[in-house]
Amino acid sequence: MKPSISNSDVANRPTEERFHQAFEDAPIGMAVVDFEYRIRRVNSALCRALDYPAAELLDQRFADITHADDIKRDVELASQLFRGEIPSYRIEKRFVKKDGSLAWLDVTALLIRDEKGAPLYGLAMVEDITNRKRVDEALRASEERYRSFVVNSSEGIWRLDVEQPIDIKLPVDEQIGLFYKYGYLAEGNDAMARMHGYERADDIVGRRFGDPGFATHPANTSAMRKLIANNYRLLDLQTQQFDVKDGVRYYSNNFFGIILNGMLLRVWGVQRDETELRTTAIKLEHSHEQLRHLSGYLQNLREKEKANIARELHDAIGQALASVKIQAALLKKHLTASESVDVAHAEQELDEIGKSLNETMLLVKTISTELRPGVLDKFGLAAAIEWQCEETTRRTKMECRCSVPAADLSIPAQISTALFRILQEALMNAAKHAKATAVDVDLMVDGASTTLVIADNGRGITPEEIKAPNSLGLLGMRERVEFIKGSFSVSGRPGKGTTIRASFNLGSDIHVTMESNK
Repeated sequence: MKPSISNSDVANRPTEERFHQAFEDAPIGMAVVDFEYRIRRVNSALCRALDYPAAELLDQRFADITHADDIKRDVELASQLFRGEIPSYRIEKRFVKKDGSLAWLDVTALLIRDEKGAPLYGLAMVEDITNRKRVDEALRASEERYRSFVVNSSEGIWRLDVEQPIDIKLPVDEQIGLFYKYGYLAEGNDAMARMHGYERADDIVGRRFGDPGFATHPANTSAMRKLIANNYRLLDLQTQQFDVKDGVRYYSNNFFGIILNGMLLRVWGVQRDETELRTTAIKLEHSHEQLRHLSGYLQNLREKEKANIARELHDAIGQALASVKIQAALLKKHLTASESVDVAHAEQELDEIGKSLNETMLLVKTISTELRPGVLDKFGLAAAIEWQCEETTRRTKMECRCSVPAADLSIPAQISTALFRILQEALMNAAKHAKATAVDVDLMVDGASTTLVIADNGRGITPEEIKAPNSLGLLGMRERVEFIKGSFSVSGRPGKGTTIRASFNLGSDIHVTMESNK
């Protein structure tokens, strides 16, 4: 059985006065513990660390003021110490202060023996490491946030280190030479690796600056020249590289050099993939350019149509009406000059006038039909397509075959007009530009959608012609379709002709009725 000790036993020992003085004045917390793990003596440093007066700590067990999660490990070590299995132990553990808050203490425990080697008591020496733990925890949390940000960032983040600092006063070429000699990729995230054709950052981290893998990296020689010229701080540097799968990709880069005492230590970089943004901007600019051309084209077309109408009115209708006016004037003169009316002659003149008026009315009808065929309004889209195909064959000698539903169609006027105008433009292009000898026109309606397909046997439109901003006829057709939320496509093969397809989803609020002709 282990001997027990008391305060009086300790106080009466010959060397206790010196021990007591050192114990009380120690800059670290100290406590004497008996073999039942009770605190029998404490110094002021430990009282301050735990925020307890000495009287309230005496006779308490260390377990009473230890955090629950740390008790088991501490008791196991103390038991080994008192059994003589270990000479001492050291542990960092949490204590519960008087106000309920936690204090981290670094505890070193050892067993004090007498001259004969018999155990007397346990001595605990305690250092308050609460502030250090808080700093460590804050640092760890900060590191975790940093790592989480870098790893999960959609932007490429990298760090280029140099094994020997570089004097930024050296000539540019000499600094770049030192980069090639000492520079390497020290850190990067997976987003950065993917931007340069790798799956993970581990596949590229550690590569030297002169490695071929840096050929597409933003910190290449060209970028380094600009970075050095801007004192190692460069924002929004635009770069691009070719991707086998996606074509050209566009990036925006920011560079920040870490300089200490005129020596460059490392360079941080952030890279954003702006391919989608740049592609959208390019497409938007292309669209604006097309719209500017289309606006001018439509303006010229309107002026041309006005000129054609004015010419038709002047040359055809104007002359016809002038002829009628002359005939009427001659008839009037004849009637007023003669004492007796020559009925036969008057009837002949009136017949001529009537014939001229009929011709004039026919001219008016022809001009009106060219502006908008009445058959479209009277008989619908299918009949208008058949009429236009017949007119095209008659005028251009280009065979125009059409296939339309045998039933009457009721399609919204806006869609009917769009499809008919697309047909007119496509037939004109087939005859004028494609040099086609035949065209097939198919109108298909399935109740939920309607589709018009126009296929010619001409030279075949090229992809460049489809994308060209001056392909205004195609652009006009596309604008007509997309304005009323339809789909439009053009395709061609050299020597195999061109196919134009326009489709509209009629929707649940637009109904197409089909009644069989009997």
